[in-house]
Amino acid sequence: MFGRLKTVLLGATLLAGIAASGAARAAAPVSLVHAQAGRPVAFDIVLPLRGADKLEAFVTALHDPASPSFHKWLTPAQFGLRFGPESASIQRVADALRARGFTVTMQTRSLHVTGTTDQVERNFATKLMVATDSQGKARIQQSSGLTLPAEIAVEGASIFSFSPHVAHTFSRVTGKVDPDNRYGPAGTLWFDDLKQAYRYPSVNAKATALDGTTKPLDGSGATIATLISSDVYDADIAAMFDHENWTSITGKPDPVLAGRVYVNGGSGPIDPNSGDFDEASLDTQQELGGAPGAAVVLYNIPDLSDGSVFAGYVTIVEQNAVDLVSSSFGECEKEYLASRNGGTSQLDILKAEHEIFLQGNSQGITFLASSGDSAGKGCPSTSYYPGLKDGFFQAGVSTPAADPNVTAVGGTNLITAFNQDTLDSSYVGENGWSDPEVAYDPFGTGEAASGGVWGAGGGYSVIFTQPAYQKLVDTQSTTQRSLPDIGMQVGGCPGGISKLRYVPALREPFCDGLGNPLDGSGNYQRSAVVVAIATQQGGGFFGFIGTSVASPELASATALLIEQQGRMGNLNTYIYQLAAQQAKGQLTVYHTSIPGYNGLVNTNLNSTYSLTVGVGTPIVRNFIGQPNVAAAGLPQTKSNP
Repeated sequence: MFGRLKTVLLGATLLAGIAASGAARAAAPVSLVHAQAGRPVAFDIVLPLRGADKLEAFVTALHDPASPSFHKWLTPAQFGLRFGPESASIQRVADALRARGFTVTMQTRSLHVTGTTDQVERNFATKLMVATDSQGKARIQQSSGLTLPAEIAVEGASIFSFSPHVAHTFSRVTGKVDPDNRYGPAGTLWFDDLKQAYRYPSVNAKATALDGTTKPLDGSGATIATLISSDVYDADIAAMFDHENWTSITGKPDPVLAGRVYVNGGSGPIDPNSGDFDEASLDTQQELGGAPGAAVVLYNIPDLSDGSVFAGYVTIVEQNAVDLVSSSFGECEKEYLASRNGGTSQLDILKAEHEIFLQGNSQGITFLASSGDSAGKGCPSTSYYPGLKDGFFQAGVSTPAADPNVTAVGGTNLITAFNQDTLDSSYVGENGWSDPEVAYDPFGTGEAASGGVWGAGGGYSVIFTQPAYQKLVDTQSTTQRSLPDIGMQVGGCPGGISKLRYVPALREPFCDGLGNPLDGSGNYQRSAVVVAIATQQGGGFFGFIGTSVASPELASATALLIEQQGRMGNLNTYIYQLAAQQAKGQLTVYHTSIPGYNGLVNTNLNSTYSLTVGVGTPIVRNFIGQPNVAAAGLPQTKSNP
């Protein structure tokens, strides 16, 4: 696999001002100033659900093939009538806010509110600050706890829109690549290479869906939402397909975004130097590359703060216009514990998000999230804060991937065939070896953290207990939610933060396990994918790694499943049921027994579960229930344009 991996070494030398992405590009604030009076703000007020104790069981029944409720999805209005707050309660809160000068939109279980900074400070007894991160991106956050007016507090309302928590994207640029370098001694993986390797259906294959109609197996009829805090350049999507000769092979125009939704005004003008832009480009290109017939809608939120992320998910669920959502960001779940917040638990934020995921699942919406890029060490220590020293990485997992109603997507270094004279990218194997990292500042706090490793996030949640579907395999925990659920291509050797060793075969330093057999000592099989970045602004084609590759890639495979079987809701039930059948020898859906290490343990726990890839990586034709259709062949051919 020598030829396809060498460009991962190119590290941070990018052209035309396109900055190299860090392992996490959303940064901690480098300045905090009092927000100017009169500045517009938007926020959400959350009200408690009715019958919340019965909601979990209701959603479980919707996913049980033996239940009379199986896949009988609700509309938002139906969910509101059954589980939402009393309409009178919502109305009372709305009236109280309007009396105080706010503009209010009532939703199923929350209210979307707009006003000004001074209105918020005056009515909720707090001080609002403008936090600007090291990328120059500003957001509003509170300096102290909010106090709700009595007439609102009595309804059980809560606000967390001004929380200081900010999620981080899960991708890293490995370097600028020659778009034709896969034809020579070095190269990375294009979207059609991935389709051949993971045995996607041929773009010309058709199958009869559950509704009796015959459809092409390209995602037609399925709608994917990408949730991120940036827009993309349409020209970059076109550049990806143009390089692979899509139109000349198919006679069809390049796939394009189906739409954009700007939540709370979105993130503003595109910043081609930002990691969020990199992320949005990566996500949309992976989704359209794997499912060119699917409708991909970009939900653009202002930033990755709790408030914006929640607003994005609420918008998606309330609109009910998409079938699945891919999110390539997250934060250590421990950051919400009382021990990390001055003794005050902030788990109510994760509870509110969990209830949104439950509502979405009840409507048939699937949520995917990248599992993180710090392997088994997904949490910085409490000493990693401004003004403190000697931070280090420790065991932990990422949210929202940790939520049991979200599919956590991990993954591997994908190894494919390589022949100098062909484009053959057939599957050879995969590995989940982690790459030890030098001490660095992952989130822009101004301090360094040591002991980190690169690899797909995995481990056991300290917040969420084991869901019923994980009892179908042996995750080696009988009490806690295990991550990830499934895997696909992630890649490794993260540029300037890797600990490298000179590799004689490559004649240069590379990631090869640094002598540790658990990390694949002596094996430099680390991979990356190609993404078009600001191609008309001086950028070009770049190598990318991270679970941010895997989540949108799985979204494309899931779109093919949805066009055949309809909405799936919580995909994890389906994923683990297939794994249980495979363990009994009834079918083959996943690549399993993939070697791996996450900086703490050997991740290949047994033949049914891995802390790097979950139940395995999918053989996509089999995963979508169409094992007999023609598979995607060589890239840039009629079966795989």
